[in-house]
Amino acid sequence: MIREEIEIIERRIGQTEAGKQGIIRQLQDIDRKIDLRRRLVRELERQSENSSQRLRHVKKRIGQLESQITKFSLNLIIEEAELAELRIRVGERITEMYKHSAHDRMALLLGAADLNDLSQRQHYLKAVARFDRLKLDRLSEKRDQVRDGRQKLVDVRQLLTLEQARRLSELERAHRLINTKRSEEKELRGEKQQRQKLFERIAGDQDLLHALLEERKRSLEQIEWEIHRIEGRRPSTRVVWQPDVPFKNLIGKLPWPLERKRVVQKFGRIRHPKLGTTTINPGVDLEASPGDPVYSVARGHVTKITWLRGFGNTVILSHGDGYYTVYARLSRIFVSEGEVTKPEQPIGEIGESGAGSNFHFEVWSKRNKQDPLKWLQ
Repeated sequence: MIREEIEIIERRIGQTEAGKQGIIRQLQDIDRKIDLRRRLVRELERQSENSSQRLRHVKKRIGQLESQITKFSLNLIIEEAELAELRIRVGERITEMYKHSAHDRMALLLGAADLNDLSQRQHYLKAVARFDRLKLDRLSEKRDQVRDGRQKLVDVRQLLTLEQARRLSELERAHRLINTKRSEEKELRGEKQQRQKLFERIAGDQDLLHALLEERKRSLEQIEWEIHRIEGRRPSTRVVWQPDVPFKNLIGKLPWPLERKRVVQKFGRIRHPKLGTTTINPGVDLEASPGDPVYSVARGHVTKITWLRGFGNTVILSHGDGYYTVYARLSRIFVSEGEVTKPEQPIGEIGESGAGSNFHFEVWSKRNKQDPLKWLQ
């Protein structure tokens, strides 16, 4: 699915029209492709780890089966030796029985001196018969044990063969995943270089820079549109969560969404140093580095997760009573729509975009933008 989306974007980049809008669109498409490529690399890493776990399990299983085979083989050698010895003894006894036929046993009984002697001789013959029967039963039992031992050895060896084949298959899969991951990482490095060149070109051209600022304005409007759309929904009749403290009581008390607290762009009117144009920032932009964790500032409901041009992955939390917070320019996201977050819970980590890796954060009260710095501690 991710790879298919990457291919669609690559085809779109190939068909991008010329001109400044085409260059801006190409930059945004590359941003999106980089985000998808990162997700693909992470998925390959997850699959590689799962494959490694399966290999460790198979290796352990093979070791167990090999130990069983050694144990069963030794037991079988002992059982077969005992069986051979029993066969010799039983054979000797059968030979002895043939030497002393039924006629001899009858002569033994008839030669009794009296009834007491006869009784003793009968008891002796019965004891001999029981002894012979025990020998034969023991021989039959030992034959069964040897047969079962041989079958058990065959079964374990078959299992070992299957596990060894499974191990080979898993090794091939692991190698394919490693090679695919390396290939995707190489593509990712190339796309980052391509994006950097485009961004440098845009930064050195006032027309392109103006077009990029206009695109950023449209992206910010899309965030606003999402907030209005969420606020315009009918409230659900099913209450799935309640804030610990009313959000309006948290002004000036919210923890920062980043460990770093350096503001790059403040809330409100921003004058561009090169173009001299003024834009409205509906939130604040904080200095960040790729991989920095992003935290929820309060207990909230994950209302929307989306991808926006110029802002990448964006998460919107609802905090009740029409209050919302927006977290933009994320690479990885650790929450899902519908989930209820705790204060200071990690919800994602910082990614990169054509505008750098700075983190964008907004606070809304119904459809009104709020200055986040007034809400943060």
